[in-house]
Amino acid sequence: MKLQQQKKQRGVAAIMFVVIFPTFFALFVLGVEATRYLQTHARFGDAVEMASLAVAANASTLDSENKKLAKEYAQAYVPDGSIDLSKIRIIKKSCDEIYGEQCGKPNVYDEEGLVFTQYNVVVKSDFTSWYPEDDFAHGFDETVTMGTNAVSRKYQGFTIDVAFVADFSGSMKDPWNGQTKYRGVINVIEDITEKLESFNESTEQELDGKRLLNRAAFIGYNLYTSNGTSYFSNVSYTSNASLSREWWTNTPRIAFASTIANPLNTGSKRINGRVSGDDSSYFRTVDLTDDFPNFRSTINQFSPNHGTASYEGIIAAAKLLEQGENVRKLIIVLSDGEDSVNQNNSDDDRYPGYAASRLYNGGLCSNILNDLEALEVDGRSVEAKIAVIGFDYNIAENPGLQTCAGAENVQSANSYQEIYDNILELISEEVGHLYYKNYE
Repeated sequence: MKLQQQKKQRGVAAIMFVVIFPTFFALFVLGVEATRYLQTHARFGDAVEMASLAVAANASTLDSENKKLAKEYAQAYVPDGSIDLSKIRIIKKSCDEIYGEQCGKPNVYDEEGLVFTQYNVVVKSDFTSWYPEDDFAHGFDETVTMGTNAVSRKYQGFTIDVAFVADFSGSMKDPWNGQTKYRGVINVIEDITEKLESFNESTEQELDGKRLLNRAAFIGYNLYTSNGTSYFSNVSYTSNASLSREWWTNTPRIAFASTIANPLNTGSKRINGRVSGDDSSYFRTVDLTDDFPNFRSTINQFSPNHGTASYEGIIAAAKLLEQGENVRKLIIVLSDGEDSVNQNNSDDDRYPGYAASRLYNGGLCSNILNDLEALEVDGRSVEAKIAVIGFDYNIAENPGLQTCAGAENVQSANSYQEIYDNILELISEEVGHLYYKNYE
């Protein structure tokens, strides 16, 4: 009797196992596969987020290139997925398209109101289930399609007008670090404009439908600035008498008070004849331009001579920047020494060193910056800066330029590479580093 009861119980257990097993197996499948797909979905979200950042960083104008890049990033995160380029969409919108007239205005979408390009990357991927549903067991479809998207914005600081104020006095013909100083400086400026050119090629910034571009100007100076055939003085004078080629007769007539008070309104006075003893120099002012190949071919022909009057170059640069179209304005002074002085009498008012001391100590440069920053470009206040890069001399021995730019904006370079690095850092700082931010 007991044996029969045991056989019946085993039979019932077998039947219950047959009935319950599919349910247990289904729960197992759902547990394993569901966990896998939950983890995959999370990884897939991270993958597309990284893909959107990569696309924003690359900023290619070719949709096919952006899609390929997005696929590579996404596939690296979810190697078990099957991602076809046809299942990737990249929706690019400019700041203007999203915010219209509010684009570029502070505190609308961020504190600074930087211009941006937005990239919305949408990706779908097929995944093959480990335990697909069949006639005998529950499970997921044989192929599961997941889709997700991520939005990244590439912000860039406003483009810049940069004026290279280069010392073209006679000492710039001296050798330094394997080549003449002026040739080394020209090479550095050429390399920097190649970098600016690449910035312009990659930027997609627009404001009010106008493409924003970095621009550069060149202002060479010795005792004066030049247009290539004649010299010009950029300070105010106490009388309207013609300026002589004997520079030592001109300097004592500088109107310091009016020059300091209104540096952008001093006019430009032609020197009557070339500067005495300076017939071998050739350089000229190059206006702000984004035609960098022509800019480079022009400055490549220049050669220096004679004395040094840095204030002439700085004032001329400020007047050029006043006409510029960019909200950021940077004057970079490149010099190998102090302004010309009478070595036996620093108070000799015939020499530019005496004039520079009075002008800089009187607040010339701070007034230049104040006048530039009083300007507005597209409703935004201008941001201006004067920086000095000195080489092959002790900057501390030229307090004039330190007073002009401020000690924190004066740097010393021991090689042409350091000059390049310092300039690039200044320009990158002003243009604004690219950065990327995700939005839900």
